[in-house]
Amino acid sequence: MSTTTPRGASEEAPWADAVRGVVRRAGGDASRVSFVEQHPGNGGVADATWTTSGGRLRISATDAVAASVGYHHHLQARGRRITWEHPSLDPPLGPDDGPSRSAHVATPFGTRYYLNLVTHAYSAAFWGWPRWEREIDWMALHGINHPYVLTAHEVVLAETLRRSGITDEEAWTWIGSAAHLPWTAAGGMHSFGGPLPASWPARRLDLARRILARTRELGMTPVLPVAGGHVPDSLAGDGADAIEWQGWRTPVLDPTGAAFRRFVTTFLETQEELLGDLGDRPVLAVDPYLESLPPTGEVETLAAAGAATWDTIAGVHPDATWLLQGWPFHYHQAFWTSERVQAYLGGVPHENLLLIDLWGEHAPMWRAGMHGRRWLWTAIHNFGGRFALFGDLHGLVRDVEELRRTRPDRLEGVGLAPEAIENNTVYYELATDSAWGETDVETWLDRFAVQRYGVTGPAADVARNAWRLLAQTLYGPGRTRSIPSPVYARPWSAAAPFAAQRVAGEALPPGGSRMSANIDAENDPAVLGDLPTVSESARLLLAIGNRAISDALARDVVELVGHVLAQGSRAHIRGILECYAAHDAAGLRRHALRLEQDLADLDTLCATRPESRVSTWIAQARRWGETVAEADVMERDARSLVSVWGHQTSGLHDYSGRHWAGLIKGLYLPRWRTWAAWLADAVDRDAEPDVAVLRQRVVALEEDWRASLGSDDVNDEPPLVVAAHVLDRLSR
Repeated sequence: MSTTTPRGASEEAPWADAVRGVVRRAGGDASRVSFVEQHPGNGGVADATWTTSGGRLRISATDAVAASVGYHHHLQARGRRITWEHPSLDPPLGPDDGPSRSAHVATPFGTRYYLNLVTHAYSAAFWGWPRWEREIDWMALHGINHPYVLTAHEVVLAETLRRSGITDEEAWTWIGSAAHLPWTAAGGMHSFGGPLPASWPARRLDLARRILARTRELGMTPVLPVAGGHVPDSLAGDGADAIEWQGWRTPVLDPTGAAFRRFVTTFLETQEELLGDLGDRPVLAVDPYLESLPPTGEVETLAAAGAATWDTIAGVHPDATWLLQGWPFHYHQAFWTSERVQAYLGGVPHENLLLIDLWGEHAPMWRAGMHGRRWLWTAIHNFGGRFALFGDLHGLVRDVEELRRTRPDRLEGVGLAPEAIENNTVYYELATDSAWGETDVETWLDRFAVQRYGVTGPAADVARNAWRLLAQTLYGPGRTRSIPSPVYARPWSAAAPFAAQRVAGEALPPGGSRMSANIDAENDPAVLGDLPTVSESARLLLAIGNRAISDALARDVVELVGHVLAQGSRAHIRGILECYAAHDAAGLRRHALRLEQDLADLDTLCATRPESRVSTWIAQARRWGETVAEADVMERDARSLVSVWGHQTSGLHDYSGRHWAGLIKGLYLPRWRTWAAWLADAVDRDAEPDVAVLRQRVVALEEDWRASLGSDDVNDEPPLVVAAHVLDRLSR
């Protein structure tokens, strides 16, 4: 129990109304909850104690976020949990009028960081206020106090460019697509897609102000991005330095020059003018070379660049914290030697710099040292929003517990920095819970299974057994990175396309390669060997059926059966290649038909769920357009991100591949059909297939899909019925 002391037991906490709003929006009875502010105790930096008595709930907490965590902990004790899929209590809970009880939660981690720059594309590109409001509530209930907020950065940037002498048209052309704003913000790309709707700036500013107001009302410190000096050629001038990323060349101002100082100072002043007072100690994210190499590796130049960047920020916000991703030091580790890193950071005061060990669960930097700087440990987990069911649950808890126990030098906190959210909920729920107390994975998972579906009695036992199987397979030890789905592999030659799938994150080899390291399930037999167990877990969940009060059960079943379908389709792709090598055209076509059936079944299955239809994504994008023409542009750019991504030459095809109805039927299936027909034709002619012909056809399919409008992808059949039918077919 806590040894904390309330600050005046009869006084309500100053943030009580803010947390009552969270309780009310989560479907709770806010009139039965009281809040008292207290000092932290037991060595924690934030904590909460909840107590029930006579049907009322009393929460004593250090701050609004801790109080929200306390409320969520109380819900969990009653067998319920707020998640992305289940953002409110439906059906509602009655008063907790049983025997009085109490519990305490605490965290030693002062900073709990959340979101990645690119989450604002792969997940949140088209969110409006209702969806943002739900996410901010989720953050509070899960203990987040430092969310990354990119919203309206592009509006600040456009106004900064205008004030620097660039026309409005040139500024918005440079900014480009709504779906690609994070990469423009980071200096990776520009002038792709768009134009944005005429009402976009005003609507986004309004949205950003609401996000910032709500996060601050809950005592959070929003992290805001700052321009890194990436500008159009007309502003950079002749002879300016440039950086390159995925085929884009972006001019960058010299951080030691007067032009850089003017531009970034103008940005910071404009940011405060448009978004409001940032406070005395804002946290500002600046990543000038996120996945690009600096113009030079000369140590003195790097030292001057880092110092000048900080001096410019400090000229406007002298007590700011520069939040810098350590990602480049991992991703381009051949370039970023210890000497260069120390030089770049050396001119920034220790109290004003905070490094992020971004991929802590897979490639932790901190074990080799964080260059003597304050730092955060975060998990990326998901790249690009690509469909993949995975996550090392035991490893996650082990890592967080080690940080809690050993308190590494200058560690400030922990967090989550996924490229996309609303996937693998179990991983994110466990990550946030483990930051607030020691966690036994087996016990936690048994409780999670019951909370997730709201089941009791025999159904609860079935749910627990299903998740125990998943913890041995998809979420077992070592599953720190995803295995790509063969469904969105891009057939590009007469060889298996799996090894060419782009899997982000691993450090790049020297030489400036554009592609990340490539791995595949072919190198991990457990992926295929686990499919019977994954199928068994899906059947157990199917057996619960309508005894679950949460819609999450149907979603989980659809994803599990989709995983089995997708990974099992490798057999037919291999069969096509084996028959091609054996000059067996008939056998090749039989395997091609089986592959098509798998993909058609997957599309039909996904079509039963709104979150796994491309039409849902498209509708979100189109809502931002106020004319048909504007909506069409928004749809095109939304389609680009989840297919070709950028230009055909960009090297990012299917980086954001999804198991989405409409995308499978409209792009992936025709692409595989084209590939199989191309190989079969070569066997029929007893000739070598012409690779150029295949590639021309594949590119044409991709561009046709990108330019299409609308998607007829809704299946009104019950998802559990369709899933059971698919499993029955696969078992025959």
